[in-house]
Amino acid sequence: MTGQMLKKRVAALPPAVWMIAVMLIFYGINTKNYFTASNFISILVQAAPLFVVACGQTIIVLMQGTDLSLGASLNMMTVVWVVLMQKSLPIGVALPLAMGASIFAGYLNGLIVAKMKLPPFIATLGMQNILNSVALVTSNGSSVYHEHAIYKIVAKSSFLGVPYILWIAIGCFFLTMVLLKYTRFGARVISMGGNPESLKVAGYSPDLATIQAFTYTGFMTAVAGFMLACRVESGNPIVGNGFEFNSVAAVLLGGTSMREGRGGVGGTVFGVLLIQILKNGLVMMNVSSIYQTAIIGIVVLFAIMLDAYIKRRQEE
Repeated sequence: MTGQMLKKRVAALPPAVWMIAVMLIFYGINTKNYFTASNFISILVQAAPLFVVACGQTIIVLMQGTDLSLGASLNMMTVVWVVLMQKSLPIGVALPLAMGASIFAGYLNGLIVAKMKLPPFIATLGMQNILNSVALVTSNGSSVYHEHAIYKIVAKSSFLGVPYILWIAIGCFFLTMVLLKYTRFGARVISMGGNPESLKVAGYSPDLATIQAFTYTGFMTAVAGFMLACRVESGNPIVGNGFEFNSVAAVLLGGTSMREGRGGVGGTVFGVLLIQILKNGLVMMNVSSIYQTAIIGIVVLFAIMLDAYIKRRQEE
């Protein structure tokens, strides 16, 4: 590999990679026992639900949109699932019904965006309010509980030393990557972001591509809701708050462009890791939760602005 090629490869790395390196050095110096296997496993387990949500968000961002209803959909899914089990429905019935609600919400988002021609930001913001209301009404505004062995199996048991919750996240990663790279669905998603007119020329409906993309994002959110409910062992009407913004930040930090239909779920891995490493380090440094959100927002905004600046310089 020539020096010029290596320079291009390095320049193409998403901003999250550099920020992760900086964060690891900083936390390694300023905290005790940071570089331990248990701490890194904890980071990965906590990041798993956000990563699955971000897989779905990657699809929408590639289509030059954002889905702001994902956090609310998570809230609704966890609450509905636990409440249905409280009513003595077997898990084989309660879980598909709860997941189906999130998938249907994604389908409705796509239908509204495609048929009513509303910007995804507006359509999903409205859906966010609806789903949050459903979660709050269903749970009476508080966490709901129902003991079940599935919680500990998913969140605390492992296979080959890897917790099951991480295997689910890995499966969602490969599913999304394969769909984007090797299927017509992925080609249509990329076309919607880079050249939507090419879909019409090829005789395929952009509206159908939009509906399929939002429905898939609903499915990813449903899976993440299942993971999150198992991790906190309850249904919670606010547990997903912030996931919509963190997922968008992770996708952008991972190098996916909202303007060109360029990027993919591979970069999103680094974006999610950056956010979770940042959170984990702040907790280990005993930074008050009052300031954590602001610090994370500042770091994420700085990384995105830095990446935009570097890309502009490269284009000049």
